[in-house]
Amino acid sequence: MRYSTFTARREFLKFLAASPYVAALGGVAAYLQQSAFAQNTQEASDVIAGPANAFDVFDFEEAAHRKVQPAHWAYMASGVDDDATLHANREGFKHIELRPRRLRDATKVDMRVELFGTVYDSPIFLCPTGSEKSFYPDGELAVARAAKARGTLQILSTSTTTAVEDVNKALSRPVWYQLYAPSSWEACEKILRRVEAAGCSVIALTVDNTTGRNSETYLRTRPKDLRPCAACHEGEPGTAIKERPMYDGINMTGVQRQNPAMDWAFVDRLRKFWQGKLIIKGMDTREDARLCVEHGIDGMLVSNHGGRATETLRATI
Repeated sequence: MRYSTFTARREFLKFLAASPYVAALGGVAAYLQQSAFAQNTQEASDVIAGPANAFDVFDFEEAAHRKVQPAHWAYMASGVDDDATLHANREGFKHIELRPRRLRDATKVDMRVELFGTVYDSPIFLCPTGSEKSFYPDGELAVARAAKARGTLQILSTSTTTAVEDVNKALSRPVWYQLYAPSSWEACEKILRRVEAAGCSVIALTVDNTTGRNSETYLRTRPKDLRPCAACHEGEPGTAIKERPMYDGINMTGVQRQNPAMDWAFVDRLRKFWQGKLIIKGMDTREDARLCVEHGIDGMLVSNHGGRATETLRATI
């Protein structure tokens, strides 16, 4: 039933996107904000007023939706193509069964986990998310403060809007650094040297989004008039190098931020250059897991980029 509702919603959005009336109002997002449809939806929903009111993590979703600018929310909430992989990622958890063992001393529950010599309070961690200042003014610094308070692992995106040095200071320990490897080895090397100097000992090479993506829902639901975005962005929102502090001092002229020619020979070169722990983010087959072992990789993040890379329809769980 949920998938049928999901499909119907997408068809409704496509209908709205084709309407000249909706276009005149500034696009689908603007229409929904101004329409009685949106007003009724908001009145019917029970939005939390603060973190203490949340019963589960999804209670934060609508509260965040109302605070984030429409174009930014459209980017955050969307997948690729028909969003089927994004949907599959959530749906997959419904098919996982738990086998509870009884009569165990529940006063001695310990969720701590040690990863590469550092102990965290639980195995739950914060994935690398780019452009976090697009969703909250303090961006990655706010996330770092939260991670510090909860003893949580934070992985920082190459597309961060806050420099790694500042994030590490707020976190009071080095982050794991997610690497989008540029098409220039020189540029890649400069980023890695900076990350190493900042104290980071673990990098996560992302390999599942090297050829771009068709962010269909984002393109349909963001405001059609992007002129207001020019106050903060150059060109297409989120594409300007100067908005990404990890490229400061690096000549990126003619360099792609993600190397489409990346292969196992590149991984071997990276493995030889980087003296810390190297994990790969974006593998989701046993064949590639075996190759990770053969090439001396220290770990894997099984991932399809949250359904935002390629439309495989396979849930990573």
